[in-house]
Amino acid sequence: MPYVYLDHEADIGLEATGERLEEALRDGVQGLLALLVDPETVEPREAVPVQASGDDPGALYVALLNAVLAAVDLHGMFFRDFELTRLDRVDDHWVAEGTLYGEPIDLERHAVEIEVKAATYGGLLAEQTDTGWRLRCVLDL
Repeated sequence: MPYVYLDHEADIGLEATGERLEEALRDGVQGLLALLVDPETVEPREAVPVQASGDDPGALYVALLNAVLAAVDLHGMFFRDFELTRLDRVDDHWVAEGTLYGEPIDLERHAVEIEVKAATYGGLLAEQTDTGWRLRCVLDL
């Protein structure tokens, strides 16, 4: 499984892995989306761009998850899928861009799971191992 949820006292940890950083970031976003709403109840009717930057892969992970949460609030939408379209290291920071696919929130159809307030630096881990990347942070519920 490309992402797992980790027990935490009052919040929840989200760990994502992938052979490449792109995969770990994408799977982390997919894990967040699945935590918010049952993805099977969301139709990918509209595309919403999202972007984030950070000084290192860990900071980028937190920023990207927070950008997704902001998109949910700003657009009043739930998302089913995420496509990472750009990952670059520019000078001294990392930049990620992607597209979220979803539809406006409909509480009669969408199976809402958990309300996530923010991704935090708590428990932050970003490491490249022999098998790929592992990213971890704590989500504030």
